[in-house]
This record gives sequence, structure tokens and C-alpha cells, in this order.
Amino acid sequence: MKRFALLACTSLFALGLVACGGKEQSEPASEASVARQTSDPAKAVESFAAKLKENNVLEAVQLAIPPARLDELRNEWKQKMAKEEPSDEERAEFAEQMVKFTAPNAEEALYAELEPLLVKYETEMAAQMPMMIGMGQGFAMQSIQANEELTDAQKQQAVDVVGALAGWLQTAKFADRDLAKKGIGIVVKAARDLDVKTLEDVRALDFDHAMGKVGIVFGGLKEVLALYGFDVNQALASTKASVVSRADGQAKVAVAYSLLGKSLTTETDMIEVDDRWYGKDTIEQLVSGLAGGDDEEEPLFDEEAASE
Repeated sequence: MKRFALLACTSLFALGLVACGGKEQSEPASEASVARQTSDPAKAVESFAAKLKENNVLEAVQLAIPPARLDELRNEWKQKMAKEEPSDEERAEFAEQMVKFTAPNAEEALYAELEPLLVKYETEMAAQMPMMIGMGQGFAMQSIQANEELTDAQKQQAVDVVGALAGWLQTAKFADRDLAKKGIGIVVKAARDLDVKTLEDVRALDFDHAMGKVGIVFGGLKEVLALYGFDVNQALASTKASVVSRADGQAKVAVAYSLLGKSLTTETDMIEVDDRWYGKDTIEQLVSGLAGGDDEEEPLFDEEAASE
């Protein structure tokens, strides 16, 4: 079994808090609304991107998997939250981190910890970054070209994405003090807005409310990235999908979007289940991971059953 989702929550809420505040979206959409948004394979892709832009992870999950499987995930989440107890050490560490992020002087204290790291980055790492980025880019390119499971078109798409990310890393101002202070402000506001103080608070969340918390974290991550020039919302807003082929309950969809100033395209396979369209294999691991699923979990889609 994978590590209990509790540990993922510990990392998510305590060690990786990068969220802005805002509404916690933990009320699921109506079945009629989900059915409308997934009635066409291209519409399903664009609707999913739109929900991620809104930080509405719960509705994005609703668009990604069939209703019956979502109910199973809710039950699995509840069972796993009740099954495994955190250690005293884990409880204490989580509580300590939350106090640190929510203290009245949290902004000043966190920046005092970060400043030496920024100095070290400037004096020891910044000059080496171009070489490190170049080496990483080269290694990624070689791995892409050596991957026998990718088509030529998919390889080109991956190369384009790696190139865009490498270009961003070359220009991002990671040592900028003003940006660092703004980022810390996001972190501190998140810790207060999440309203989670202990691991017991986390374990008490049902699946829908947990996805609401994840949505807050995801929104904050996007905000922090935007500070440094990586506008994820712009990429999501630019997403346009069109059906390339469609037959026998399966479809291939072309997806065009803009990432870091570059126009990119990709293709995704979709499958029809009960008159709704879902990504064939891109969402399963994400959702399973959020629910703390087992390594050998049943697939979301049974191709043979779906074709029948």
C-alpha cells in the first residue's frame, strides 16, 4: 500500500503551503452540470482546464472520472483516514509547522530564515544555474528521444515544453527579495486561511472538503509561480480543444495552449462512459494519489466493458 494519504496531507499543508486565500470550493457540482460539461470530448478537456483555472479541484475531479468511481474514492478516503494513526512525532511536527506559519510575526520570522538561503543562492549557485539548466535540458531531451513509447509528434511536444521551461528558469528572478517577501505573504495567509491546526483536523476532512483544501493550495502555488513569471492561469485560459477523430466510444482530441510565451499543441485520448467523455489515462494516477490508493488499484475504465 502507498503511504497513507495523511502523510501526503502533512507535506501538502505543512511543508508545502503556498496558497492564497479565497473560497474553499468543497461543494460538488450537480450531475446535470457535469453531464453538460462532459457531453463532448473537446468540451470535457476545456471544462477541466477551466475548473483548474478556478482552483476548483473537486469539480475538476468530477469531470475527470465517472460518478460511481468517485463515490468509491470518497469511501476509500474515509476508510484510509480512519485506518492508520499518525505517530506522536508526526502530530508534533505538523502542529509545530502550523504554529510557525500562523504566528503573529510569521512573515518576519520566515523571511529571516530565507534570507541566508537567498545569499547562498546568489554567491554559490546563481553563476552555475545556466550550466545546470543546460545539462538538465540536454538530459531531458535525450530521455525524450530514447522513449520508444512516444510518437514523433509526442516527442516534439515534450521537447517544446522542456524548452519553454528551460527558458523560464534562465530568466526567473529567484533571488529577488521583494518577490520572496510577497511569496512569504502568500504562504502565511494560506496557513491562516486553511484553518487546519493539527493532523486530527486533516483526518476529519471528508474527500470533498479535502479537495477544497487542495484547491486553495493549488491556487496559491499558481500565484507564487506567477510572481516569478510562470503564469499557469494564462496557459489554462488559452486551452482550446478540437476533436481529431471519434468512433466507437473513443476519441482523439487536439489541445492547443500557450505556455511561457510559446504556442504548444498536444493530443489526448478520450473514452466515452455513459454518454460522458473522460481522459483515458492521464487522470487516474492523480486521483488515486489524492485518495491514497493502493499500488494495484482497479483502473478507472474497463476498455472491454466500455466498448460493449
